[in-house]
Amino acid sequence: MTEDIKNLAKSVETIAQTTAKILETMATKKDLEGFATKKDLLSFKLETITHFNNLETDLKSFKNDTHYRFNKIDERFDDLDDTFKNYDKRIEAVEEKVLT
Repeated sequence: MTEDIKNLAKSVETIAQTTAKILETMATKKDLEGFATKKDLLSFKLETITHFNNLETDLKSFKNDTHYRFNKIDERFDDLDDTFKNYDKRIEAVEEKVLT
């Protein structure tokens, strides 16, 4: 029976030490105030999603605007190209009128 009492005392001592370590490492409510709560994280998640959606919209707008502007530039280059291609023909026509 003394052996059982010794084993029981050892078990109680081990439980007491473990409980003391747990209590040392446990945080109080005040300690946890600095950490984010689920509500904070959900709010942050929604803000992040909204921000990324706005970025996506802005990028699509930029892409469309850029595409539109490059199309306009291409049209102007085509006009200039046509003007220069036909320039020689107009000079030849004027030369023919002058020389004849």
